[in-house]
Amino acid sequence: MKKNPLVLLVDDIPQNIQVLGAILKNQGYSFALTTSGAETYQLLHKTIPDLILLDVMLPDEDGFSICKNLKADERTKDIPVIFLTAKNDTSDKVNGFKVGGVDYITKPFEELEVIERVKNHLQAKLDREQIKAYNKELEVIVEQRTNELLKKERESILAQFIQGVVHNIRGPISSALAANDLIHAMHADLNDKINEGIHGQQLINQLAEVWQILELNSEVLRKMASNLESMLRKSRTDQMQENAICDLNEIIQQELDFLDVDLKFKNQVEKHFHLSVEKLPVFVLQGDIAQIFENLIKNAMDAMYKTPNPMVRIESGSDGSFHWFSVEDNGPGIPEEIIDKIFDSFFTTKPLKSDPNALEQIPIGTGIGLKFCKKTIESYKGKIVVEKGRSIGAKFTVFLPAFDFAH
Repeated sequence: MKKNPLVLLVDDIPQNIQVLGAILKNQGYSFALTTSGAETYQLLHKTIPDLILLDVMLPDEDGFSICKNLKADERTKDIPVIFLTAKNDTSDKVNGFKVGGVDYITKPFEELEVIERVKNHLQAKLDREQIKAYNKELEVIVEQRTNELLKKERESILAQFIQGVVHNIRGPISSALAANDLIHAMHADLNDKINEGIHGQQLINQLAEVWQILELNSEVLRKMASNLESMLRKSRTDQMQENAICDLNEIIQQELDFLDVDLKFKNQVEKHFHLSVEKLPVFVLQGDIAQIFENLIKNAMDAMYKTPNPMVRIESGSDGSFHWFSVEDNGPGIPEEIIDKIFDSFFTTKPLKSDPNALEQIPIGTGIGLKFCKKTIESYKGKIVVEKGRSIGAKFTVFLPAFDFAH
């Protein structure tokens, strides 16, 4: 307990003031005195006591009304209030608890009872304050750890993307090199063939086919390079970016282009797109929404890793004040008993690390993906909703405030 806690005594009976004042003083407490509701409010504007001893009967306002007002005020709602009441007045005791009182002391006052009740509630208040302080410290630690894990997850996503580009770029490069070798081989005796008049048209047709191969693979390489450049640009720190008016559909489409380098998503997953034909303007940091969409797609892919015929449905639309997009899969779904926990920090149904001895590697998780999504969306005054009561699959819908060009 802190040194010299301040107790506010609210009573207009001189004898009560004398008795309680002496008890508090002997216990080393500081105490202040008011004799009416008006004086009490006036003092509380300047000073916040650690505990209030409040008489039920006062000249201008009863103690129940005063306590109710104090509990409705953010500044004073956490001050414990002990009512001073007549010994056999049960209704006063009940009413005191109803309006937020923590205890009562009956008249005539018993010194030991007053001492113990005051001491216990001062200690309880101190314990609550310490728990609140510990919770704040824990929130800071969790926030820092979450940001560290989120940074690693973003770096991992970028690394996976680059790895996919490198893997998929080998095919076009090999085709282009083979076509180039063929051109060189054909060029060596091209003049002889033409001079001899042999297979001239056939050579021209072959050259056209080779050039078409080169052109097609060059376009594939160009698209991969463009996607990689955009991905790298998007991965820069958010401090270098500002909120801007973005079309939700464009963000989704760009992310789907990035996902083309994932061969499983591209070739093995049945996809259904139902995007709004209207633009869906939102005022956001584009990278945030892109990251959220990526997380939802990644979760869907992870959930369907054993699904025979995986399917993803992506939709977008507007309900007027909010624009939205949804990601739906046909995986095993989310059990009802955990569906309310999925947005909690570090909650995950996936293993936290892979088993190097396992014959088949299953998806792993950190438990921060959905927490990041929820926190980021709420920072834009939006919300993320998971559909409940499904027998199969999962569906997440993200709502973001529609940008109002009139304002």
